[in-house]
This record gives sequence, structure tokens and C-alpha cells, in this order.
Amino acid sequence: MDETDDVAAKLTEALLAGRKIEAIKICRDAMGFGLKEAKEYVEKIEDELRKENPDDFPEKKGCVGMLAFGLISTATVMWTLGDIIG
Repeated sequence: MDETDDVAAKLTEALLAGRKIEAIKICRDAMGFGLKEAKEYVEKIEDELRKENPDDFPEKKGCVGMLAFGLISTATVMWTLGDIIG
């Protein structure tokens, strides 16, 4: 296994584990790319891997649910404090 295969294996492993930032760092260190170039390169590989192995990727976890929970919780606390104080 040569260095290119080793880098490809590390990138694949990081991407399949959901560690995109780690993959970008590996790419920058191994290939000497700038941040933008490394990000674009890693995203290209990630797209190809998702097409080939869609079930191997962790589900994307959106923050919309957490944001809604936070807003509802804050509103409930404010409403309760309003009833207690006023």
C-alpha cells in the first residue's frame, strides 16, 4: 500500500464515521491543500462514497429540533415567570 492509498483509506474511514473535519485535516496535511481546496476535495469524495454506500453513513442530525425545543422551553419559562411575578 503506497502513501496515496493510505491517505484515501484514512479519508474514507473518517468520512464514514461522520468526522468530516478530521478528513479535511488529513487531506491538508497529506496533500498540502489550503482549507478551501481540501474541503472541496473531501466533499467530492464524500459525495462519491454516499452514492456508493448510502447505508454506511450516519444519519444527519439537524439542529432544527433542538432549536424548537429551546424556543418552546424558553417561552414556557418566561410565561411561567410572568404568572408568578405579575
